Amino acid sequence: MSNLYGAQTFFLCLEDKSGHSFGVFLMNSNAMDFALQPAPAVTYRTIGGILDFYVFLGNTPEQVVQEYLLLIGLPLMPSYWSLGFHICRWNYTDLNDVKDVVERNRAAGIPC
Repeated sequence: MSNLYGAQTFFLCLEDKSGHSFGVFLMNSNAMDFALQPAPAVTYRTIGGILDFYVFLGNTPEQVVQEYLLLIGLPLMPSYWSLGFHICRWNYTDLNDVKDVVERNRAAGIPC
């Protein structure tokens, strides 16, 4: 199974000029609010569930992100043909609206 959609409560912190970094990830399937505070603090609010906190340590931010990706998996790589110009499927009142959009794209040299 691949990661198609999702919002992960993960943050990355750069300690100082040395580059040492850490990341924190809360894995919880319940509704959640994640807020950064003005002071160096984070607030998690969840309606329940298991609180699985993961802490990742590394000498560089890249190492921390690599550790995080080892846990959750890599994102899905989209098909080559799906990268490019997209047209929303909403706000067309009838077939003539769709035909007009197709003709405008063809006239502009936009493949669809």
